Amino acid sequence: MSSALKQLTPHMVAYSEEFADSGNINWLPYLMYFHPLNFKSNVVNTDSKGFRCSEAFGEKYSIAGSEEFHSVNVLAGSSTVFGIGASEDRYTLASCLTEKEGKDVRWINFGGRSFNSTQEMILFSLYRHQLPQVDRIVLFSGFNDLGLARLPKRLRLDHGAFFMCNDFYDAMKKKKQSRFSNWFQTKTAQAEDDIPSLNEQIDYAAALTLRNLSNWSAMAVDMGAKLTFVLQPLANWVRDVGSKEEEALFAELERKGRFEEFYGDILTQKAYAAYRDKLRMGAEDLNVGFIDIVSHLQNHIPQDFWLFVDRIHFTDQGHKAVADLLLTLLKEDE
Repeated sequence: MSSALKQLTPHMVAYSEEFADSGNINWLPYLMYFHPLNFKSNVVNTDSKGFRCSEAFGEKYSIAGSEEFHSVNVLAGSSTVFGIGASEDRYTLASCLTEKEGKDVRWINFGGRSFNSTQEMILFSLYRHQLPQVDRIVLFSGFNDLGLARLPKRLRLDHGAFFMCNDFYDAMKKKKQSRFSNWFQTKTAQAEDDIPSLNEQIDYAAALTLRNLSNWSAMAVDMGAKLTFVLQPLANWVRDVGSKEEEALFAELERKGRFEEFYGDILTQKAYAAYRDKLRMGAEDLNVGFIDIVSHLQNHIPQDFWLFVDRIHFTDQGHKAVADLLLTLLKEDE
């Protein structure tokens, strides 16, 4: 790690070693990939299914063993919900939400690192039978579909591109040819590689997110749970210039990964507003609660508050602040 990363976020190495693309990925049918099973460390721990453990009031819990609770709330999404950036399990959003609400309200972490909205929905559909009564589902999502929407059509296909999809397609080509792999290669070879415009990216990502939100709504109705969609915040959407810690981290991360170079057009306020409005209108059509937490963070977070460890994931204090704000907004949505 370089200086700012090592000094400000030394715990992030625990994520890069085991939970990054090059880490200990658990390849699974239907989901493509998930977290290591029964992983133990001082920073992050997973259960027997690969779900991250939450910790509140000195106790760890997860979907594994959740039947002991009378009812739970579910927080679903991708890496932000999983808790990339938290220095310990007790600082993830699910843990902070439980600590804030009290022992009688357990929030289960249903975050899948690097998942798109289709994978988020599939994950819940595969494991919801292991949950007790679910009172509330909060889907804290939105960025990954938008970030992946810029990939060419041959990678997006019908249900959206996913991270590491090129590895999957390359592996399919190397396998012994079958009718299924021949069909797959034929379909992808016929598609164009043109990169969509920003407006096309926003339209595509919103449509895909809302299509999956419709499936979430059907499951929530079936379970008698209240569903709310929360638009996941990005650092550039919240404020143009971050805290001094954020700016130091962003500068180093930019040199290493060129995030702004790849995603610069969707980091603007114009892109955020267009995407937000499409998602809000779609959620209203589905009769699903919608929270734009970005605008509330803009109004409540001081300029010098260290909220992000990178442009997507929160610090420990950031998780706490977002959890506090989210609970307030959820109560208003009741």
